[in-house]
Amino acid sequence: MSLDYNLNNLNEAQRDAVCNLSKNCLVIAGAGSGKTRVLIQRILWLIEDNDYSPFSILAVTFTNKAAREIKTRLSENIDNNIDSMWVGTFHGICYRILRANYEKANLVKNFQIIDSDDQVRIIKRIMKDNEIDNSQVIPKQVAWYINKKKDQSIRSNKTKNDDFINIQYNKIYKIYEEYCNNSGLVDFGEIILRTLELLKNNDEIRAYYHRLFKSILIDEFQDTNTIQYDLIKILTSTETSIFAVGDDDQSIYGWRGAKVENIKKLQKDFKNTNVFRLEQNYRSSGNILNAANSIIINNNSRMGKNLWTEDKSGDLIKIFSASDEIDEAAFVVETIEQHISENYKRSEVAILYRSNAQSRIFEEKFVSKGIPYKIYGGFRFFERAEIKDVIAYMRLATSNDDDNSFERIVNTPPRGIGEKTKNLLREFSKEKEISLFKSIPLALEESILSKKAGESLSKFCNLINIISSILEKDDLPHQINEIIKVSNIKSIYEKNKTEQSRSKLENLDELISAAQEFINTDLDQNETIIDAFLTHTSLESGEGQGNEWDECIQLMTLHSSKGLEFPIVFLVGLEENLFPSRMSIEEDNLEEERRLCYVGITRARKKLYISHAQMRRQYGTENYCMPSRFLNEIPEEVIEEIGYNPKKIFKKENSMVYKNIRNENSIMGKRVLHKKFGEGVVISTEGSDSNTRVQVSFDNSGCKWLILAIANLEII
Repeated sequence: MSLDYNLNNLNEAQRDAVCNLSKNCLVIAGAGSGKTRVLIQRILWLIEDNDYSPFSILAVTFTNKAAREIKTRLSENIDNNIDSMWVGTFHGICYRILRANYEKANLVKNFQIIDSDDQVRIIKRIMKDNEIDNSQVIPKQVAWYINKKKDQSIRSNKTKNDDFINIQYNKIYKIYEEYCNNSGLVDFGEIILRTLELLKNNDEIRAYYHRLFKSILIDEFQDTNTIQYDLIKILTSTETSIFAVGDDDQSIYGWRGAKVENIKKLQKDFKNTNVFRLEQNYRSSGNILNAANSIIINNNSRMGKNLWTEDKSGDLIKIFSASDEIDEAAFVVETIEQHISENYKRSEVAILYRSNAQSRIFEEKFVSKGIPYKIYGGFRFFERAEIKDVIAYMRLATSNDDDNSFERIVNTPPRGIGEKTKNLLREFSKEKEISLFKSIPLALEESILSKKAGESLSKFCNLINIISSILEKDDLPHQINEIIKVSNIKSIYEKNKTEQSRSKLENLDELISAAQEFINTDLDQNETIIDAFLTHTSLESGEGQGNEWDECIQLMTLHSSKGLEFPIVFLVGLEENLFPSRMSIEEDNLEEERRLCYVGITRARKKLYISHAQMRRQYGTENYCMPSRFLNEIPEEVIEEIGYNPKKIFKKENSMVYKNIRNENSIMGKRVLHKKFGEGVVISTEGSDSNTRVQVSFDNSGCKWLILAIANLEII
């Protein structure tokens, strides 16, 4: 028996879920309740106690990171070759099926995966070639349309077009499908759709996978979309058991097509599904869980559960009311500095926000104070331009029909091939019905290009042929090193001595290291190591590389924070129309916003700070803000309102002067100083106690209404 396989290390609810004999199981796993442990222990239980072959189990995750974690943990307990186990993302699993059955899926042997940037570039070229006006039809929106249709299993010949824009979108979709088929390219949506169609249309292949998979486990089930759910259904035979783990309260990707209703659909489609709830939380303190439970209970469409912990209540949740976003950022940064002085690590602190735009003011504060920080979810390694350039050289050398890669690198680094030459070549290749690269010898033969352009393209052809020969010998790291040398890509950045150029040169060196780590990867049937590496770069695009938790403050959107945890969390911008967002209010989608708030709160382990601003600058104007409705849903007994003492209002000679704010006459007509607006006179008041507002006529800034308790006015 494996070292880590010990059911005694599970709590009763976890053990019941892992060891249940039901054919179909749905595990509702609350935040921090140990769902990954349950998933791994279930796999080990099937292998150790039920004699399942490790290769008869399919485990589907939503990120490569999660797949790697499961494989790593399993490798410590299973003697078999873990790399050959069916553990991976939906895209990774489908790619593996397509690679093994490429002919029956109507694909070429060395088909290539394109990412979202490549997809948009192809759409732009299609629009230009077909004279489609891009003032009305935006390429990125066309890509979104195509991806959405594929997620709904809808081909271009099955769409219903009811307006001019959709007719244009579908015209491009149809040409795009033909282009990808002719070029041996598949986008991310195509990987799953092509697999689903293969299984639907081929009884023999479907029967093979039905016999192969005795148990299918799905992580983050609440994030499945329509086509992913259909794929799970078609892979499941009458003999296959289903083990789905998810949390309806953490379904926050509706905008990306995720269907939280799939949780209830599973119970309907798979009869006698046994439901288990994991409610004991091992992450957060009692007060944090109390707040999370009290907020999420206001959602109506949920399975229902209540998180609890054996730990103490812990610190109260601190709620800070800031005068504006600058005040908010100052409070957050100063509090972080205090915690760092208490020996907390910077990497143990996260700032979570609803909108990416909110990060700017925090970044400015960190820069001015010299505090290192990281935007979690910025450009990833395989998405960086210099890396994609090297990959494009490899792709074109591997498949001369890859027009997309040709377009990217034909003049990178610059070799005198301008837009005029490209247009001539595009028209010529279209007329001859061959790829751009293959059209070069014919174009030279027929002298359609200038002498200078012809010489440049001829040299480019020779370069690609040299790279093709490089890819036929030696190991992958050496091949990539040679490609970087012969392509002269480093010359773009070596001339520039900036930090950015240095970083790009380091990235090119790191690509060689990435290849070094890849060389021991097991290959699938009909796959070369070059094919595998190129696929790896596409599938990993969008997943962070390297050490993501350097010793710096972590800034991220609430959506990016899912699956992470930190000892200290700042949840900022809790204001109506910001969080919940204006769109969610207008579209009556408050339940998903509330789930997002629940996710944010449950990222915190020990300390949680929530802040909101009385006034926030947006789109160049100053807007007065109402506190988020979510704040009213948190029980009073778990919070502590911090900030300026409501009775300590005015600063005079660096000391606080106590005033009774119930006495309006005590402030009427006073001349005051504000740190931003300067000097002015109090001309009106309203409200009482901590809700008192004053109207001040400032000498240079006009009239402003301010919250008296936090305006920090000084009597002069």
